[in-house]
Amino acid sequence: MTTPRVTGRTRDLVIATDKLALAFSRHWLLVVNVMAGLFIGLTVVAPLLMVLGLEGPAWVLYRFYALNCHQLPQRSYFLFGPHGVDTYPLEQILAWGADPGYLRGFVGNTEVGFKMAMAHRNTAIYTAVFVAGLAYALLRRLQALPWKWYLILIAPMFFDGMSHVVSEVTGLGFRDTNTWAAWLTGGVFSPAFYAGAGIGSLNWLLRTLTGALFGLASVWLAYPLLEMGLADIRQQLETRLTRAGLLGSKREARRLWKLGAPRTGGYEGNEP
Repeated sequence: MTTPRVTGRTRDLVIATDKLALAFSRHWLLVVNVMAGLFIGLTVVAPLLMVLGLEGPAWVLYRFYALNCHQLPQRSYFLFGPHGVDTYPLEQILAWGADPGYLRGFVGNTEVGFKMAMAHRNTAIYTAVFVAGLAYALLRRLQALPWKWYLILIAPMFFDGMSHVVSEVTGLGFRDTNTWAAWLTGGVFSPAFYAGAGIGSLNWLLRTLTGALFGLASVWLAYPLLEMGLADIRQQLETRLTRAGLLGSKREARRLWKLGAPRTGGYEGNEP
């Protein structure tokens, strides 16, 4: 990290920026976990606001989450309905008046509940990111997941998602009926398990498991790497600020100076 040589207001701004960066490098996991918790939590706030009649703020959330999710109602959880949590088939949603050309626009009503702002798979991904982040707080010495294993762990989501795309684009519909899965398993499960996307169905299960696996693998790869990179930045910032007498004791600043560090630590006009 290049040591700045600045004075006046620019010096004050550099010092404030360094202190802010140091605070983030020390508490980055708390910041990231809080943000992840808010990100997944607000998907539940959207239907809650609809229940409370606050449609304006609810639609702000729905449109925000639409930036990263298709929000198809037949693949989403509906909350505050007759059973608390529901998922409805496309045929039923169309019967309720959903626009076939703009399915994401259907958010539900007071009789059937209101959908979360993200669909099944994204809900699983970001819930896993939040939970894995909390777990990482207890396992800070965990080594980063090797890239080979990361690719292996996220591959199921890729293949599951692509199979749905092929099924829909070609019109074959093999992911709607999943007769291939019934053949593989000998039809040991009920017909409802193989067809549709309701809670407990094969499609729901695969979206949830592959999404959760993707979220877990991403945290396992990224968080240890972040910890390593920020530890190096943290050490440099602590040394720089301590040399300038802006962090720690005067004795520590003088000790570092005797080791060859400049008294200013790079901030002109400040000596221990």
